[in-house]
Amino acid sequence: MKINKKVKIALLSILGIGLLFFAILVYHIANARPIESANIQVSRIDFDKPFDSLSTIAIKEKLHAIDGVKSEIIVKRNVVVYFHDNKVADSKKVYDQLMAKGNYKAERFILPANLANKEVCPVMKKDGFNYKFTKLVQRIFN
Repeated sequence: MKINKKVKIALLSILGIGLLFFAILVYHIANARPIESANIQVSRIDFDKPFDSLSTIAIKEKLHAIDGVKSEIIVKRNVVVYFHDNKVADSKKVYDQLMAKGNYKAERFILPANLANKEVCPVMKKDGFNYKFTKLVQRIFN
């Protein structure tokens, strides 16, 4: 009799903890704020020759001066990768403004057509249960 009562208590405890976690999950999804960096895009410019330390600093300063370019600018050998707000400036606009600021031989990196339209989200697949459940909960509470 005591073992049966202990099993019931253990099962009810596990069920209660599971319901509590589920309620916390639903609350978290329902009150999620929109992502602030949803409009940040990564772009790349390939130059004809590698940068030295002085030209690296100069290219970073010129990119920082362009409206919409964020603080993360990576310069490695002859490649510059930068982050920009695509609502303010697209990669073509940033490239054109940078080329106007200096006499560079460079070209803007453009993805091949087969990769450009490919959706890449490393976190959730849109046909997966997690994505569908999250969208359902957001629709209910919004």
